Amino acid sequence: MTYEPRHMKWWGWGNEDAQFNAQAHPGFWPYAKTVLTIEREDFSPREWKLDAIELPDRCIDDRFLTRLRSFLNATQINDDCKERVIHAYGKGFRDLFRLRHGIGGGAPDLVVYPESERDVCLTLRAAAERDVVVIPFGGGSNISGCLERMEPARMTVSLDMRRMRKVLQVDRASCTARMEAGIFGPDLEQQLSAQGVTLGHFPDSFLHSTLGGWIATRSAGMQSDKYGKIEDMVLALRMVTPEGVLATRAVPKSSNGIDVNHLCIGSEGTLGVIAEATMRVHLKPETRLVKSYLFREFEAGIEAIHECMRQEIPPAMVRFNDPAKTALSLAFRPPSSAYSDAVSSIFKKYLRVKGFELPQACLMLTAYEGSTSAVTRQLREVQAIYRRYGAVSMGATAGKSFEVTKYDFPYIRDFLLDRDVTTDVSETSTVWSNILPLYNETMAVLRSSIAESGVQPWAGCHISHTYQSGASVYFTFGLRQRPGREIEQYLHVKRAAQQSFMDHGATLSHHHAVGTEHLPWLADEISPLGVQAVAAIKNGLDPGNILNPGRLMPSSDPFRDWMSGDWMNMHRPAQGPRVATRSSA
Repeated sequence: MTYEPRHMKWWGWGNEDAQFNAQAHPGFWPYAKTVLTIEREDFSPREWKLDAIELPDRCIDDRFLTRLRSFLNATQINDDCKERVIHAYGKGFRDLFRLRHGIGGGAPDLVVYPESERDVCLTLRAAAERDVVVIPFGGGSNISGCLERMEPARMTVSLDMRRMRKVLQVDRASCTARMEAGIFGPDLEQQLSAQGVTLGHFPDSFLHSTLGGWIATRSAGMQSDKYGKIEDMVLALRMVTPEGVLATRAVPKSSNGIDVNHLCIGSEGTLGVIAEATMRVHLKPETRLVKSYLFREFEAGIEAIHECMRQEIPPAMVRFNDPAKTALSLAFRPPSSAYSDAVSSIFKKYLRVKGFELPQACLMLTAYEGSTSAVTRQLREVQAIYRRYGAVSMGATAGKSFEVTKYDFPYIRDFLLDRDVTTDVSETSTVWSNILPLYNETMAVLRSSIAESGVQPWAGCHISHTYQSGASVYFTFGLRQRPGREIEQYLHVKRAAQQSFMDHGATLSHHHAVGTEHLPWLADEISPLGVQAVAAIKNGLDPGNILNPGRLMPSSDPFRDWMSGDWMNMHRPAQGPRVATRSSA
């Protein structure tokens, strides 16, 4: 069956007919109510109406529109209300909160669907001539504020790349594949699989994100332990800029001065539109196994992961939960049978005999890929290390459950938003020696900052994306909303977590990009001179500042901008869209 990409619903995650199935996870809501001290039961189903969203006045440049129509067909140009709303924001907490409260201030004036690099080139040329803003759009899954319009006075176009979705060439001998940037994860793997290869990049957003989006935001996949992050996979690319097409060669390594590929990777749509990329791929693995283990405490599991890195035998995937995330994962389990309940009871007794204090136990999920013989050997060596650090194997049940539900976790946020609960993530990376100090300090900061708003805090963490020198440390938090103070609560907690990363030597984000959510901390991380260097590159490739303005360039008072926003007017009555036609002179 050929994969056909669909737009996600504008009020939440996933397709319009997809949602969190609480009956399939009967323990989740009781767990959430307990840890967040929720007493209400009268949460009625909510219906989100498109006509309740207030869209900005449309700013249309007639001469630009005439130019578009000279080289695009009618199906490639769209300005209806639903299209504008879909392309207004990504899927961050602030994005969804605004749309659910009728605020569509980030909506573009027009959506354009290029079908070739030529379409992209001509669109950017026309935009540069008419001072029209262009924001590249992949699947719309970004949660860092990379997609909303920042300059309401300029006509803004969302350039949706999903029609550029072909695998153009596979070189099995060299393990490379050339692909258009608008290809979605499932489509990409479906086309590569027909050639017997895989990219090996499976982010949580895999079902709803594109190759170009992964490259533009420096994405990480669940198996980056084996395959690396997206920047480790890019051999060459083609990026269309207002000044022309930047193109590099598909070679394994080079010594050709500054790595131009890395000017494009992580550029977040500010320098150009990634049209095509040549990627490293891998022969499809003969065997894949997913295993789960339980450790007595968080520290022991981290040491076990680190030991595997030192021995150069890391699994393809490692996800290691602290006690709070372990409890959440266990609450997320599917319904149990009488037999599984009996087995679980016996296993718990066994764990107590082994000295496990279940509230402090930590769940680890691992995946192994490769030839059958290599996987068998690696599994034996890894499990020997885990046992030395006190782990107990939980068999394949938890692993099988993870494989089935690994892309379902974002639906939890929508379910909780419907019940007046804020949930979000803050993720970072740091070196091995700093993981535990960073974890302890940030967990304390998260809990105290949530408690300061007068509600019960919940925070958890997991380790993922492990490397020779360190790992990603991924925090999740939840809290009951205070009516009328929801955004204030969120920003207070988010700022506390991000500042903890900066104060304790970590990065502002490991794989979720800068956008607007992390922009105030950019100069702290790359230095003011680093920001100046980025500005110089921007000026060289996009002198008219038409590409995604407002990103990667902190203002003189970034926290003021970060704290302000159109949610302050969220109770204004919605009005129908109006058209403001800009002079063609």
